[in-house]
Amino acid sequence: MKINTREYLRLSFIYTMVAALPPMIQVLIQPIYEGSGRLNATDFSQIAITELFTSLVFVLATFSMGNAISRFYYDYMDDRKGYDNLVSSVFSSILVRGFIILGIGFFFSDYIGRLFVQPALKDFSSYGYASIITGIGRAVNITAAALYRNEKKVINFVYVNIGLGAFRTGFQLAGLFLFDMSFVGYINGSAIGTSITTIAVLVYTYRKSGIRYDRRLMKSLNQYASPLTQYGIIVWALAFADKYFLEKYPSDLGIYNTAASFALGISLILQGLQGANQPEVFRVMKEGIEKQQESIRKLSNMLLAQSQVIVGAAIIPTMLYLALFYTTEIRFAAGLVTVIFMRNLLRTQYIVFSYPVYYMKKTRFFFYLNLVVLAVNLTLNFLLIPVFKFYGAIAAGVISDIIQVVGIYYYQRTLVSINWNLRKTLYFPMSLMGIALLMEYLKNVTGINPFVTSSVVVVALFSGLFLLYRFEISSFLAKRWLRLS
Repeated sequence: MKINTREYLRLSFIYTMVAALPPMIQVLIQPIYEGSGRLNATDFSQIAITELFTSLVFVLATFSMGNAISRFYYDYMDDRKGYDNLVSSVFSSILVRGFIILGIGFFFSDYIGRLFVQPALKDFSSYGYASIITGIGRAVNITAAALYRNEKKVINFVYVNIGLGAFRTGFQLAGLFLFDMSFVGYINGSAIGTSITTIAVLVYTYRKSGIRYDRRLMKSLNQYASPLTQYGIIVWALAFADKYFLEKYPSDLGIYNTAASFALGISLILQGLQGANQPEVFRVMKEGIEKQQESIRKLSNMLLAQSQVIVGAAIIPTMLYLALFYTTEIRFAAGLVTVIFMRNLLRTQYIVFSYPVYYMKKTRFFFYLNLVVLAVNLTLNFLLIPVFKFYGAIAAGVISDIIQVVGIYYYQRTLVSINWNLRKTLYFPMSLMGIALLMEYLKNVTGINPFVTSSVVVVALFSGLFLLYRFEISSFLAKRWLRLS
């Protein structure tokens, strides 16, 4: 199967730019509501905790239906009745789980509030229900986006993401300036804005496919998705354990979470790339993994190269934005950007080496691998955060990411023999993470300006990319030259 590189790059560009819109709007407007008389580091720490609940609800309500619908779509793409059953049943299952979670939140709201130190967070009812509604909406919207990517319905994908970005951000600002200049106003506005897009998606879906719930079909999907959901819960814990342990240090959490929020924006951009990449990889694998080695390797290398370019290009501008436009202690997040952004490369490696595992439906391994990773992460966060604050969280996260990458790499080798280019897929991204950590250490020991150390990392990244992909770059430029001439 020959890969249409031009078509792949076109789609990946569209998915990347559109997926980038909602998170980038959210982080770019932060200076509007940050500053004297507005939100400060403590407020930002409280927003981080609401995201903890929203993301957990997203994992539970989705039940990995985004992955399931992406994989099972190929089983029903030529069967209209089966397609309608699949799509409608998936969205109905998300809503049922969402309402169950909402009921649990209502009955246990007092107990949940007791988990936190900050007084404002103890009143779960003031922000918890909005967090849950936002999570349900995110589950519907992300699953819809996954389906539209597989169908190559680019316009639908664009509508969902632009609508989500515009409505969610608009109502967040309305909640802050018209309701309450606090995290409560922020999360309630987010719930309203997200719900508007969610309702539109559900109306479109049910008008097209009807309201159905096929128990037999969902049993197959749930068997596939169950280990992925267990894995998703572990990933959620890995992503938010540090924030929970940092909650008792509001200023540190606010600074750390701001850098992490920008990194999340980059992560969502990369998910747009992965969204274009994954269907292509699965289509190639359907032709036969053994005989499509070159295509699998090419798609994987392109994903990693694109990810590295995006991360490298974003570091210095993000640091400048934080240093120039923020006025409270939040601006110190600029110094954490590089090392936190570089973690996205480890996660992209993990995605690449996960493809054979997803395609061969050996998803149970994700649970076992990440259970070990979670134990390591929680232990490190518990031990390191009281001593090193956000640097303890960073150390715990990096070590956990490395264990994930190494674990999935060795496991997929037991399933199928893929001739990866290890310099591109394993060694180079890992070495960049090492350089970033070394520069972070030197910055803190010697007091070097963070822009200097970050520039060293960026130069190393682009220099390495040029050396690794010099033949591909030369070939691309030669073809462009021939076209122009």
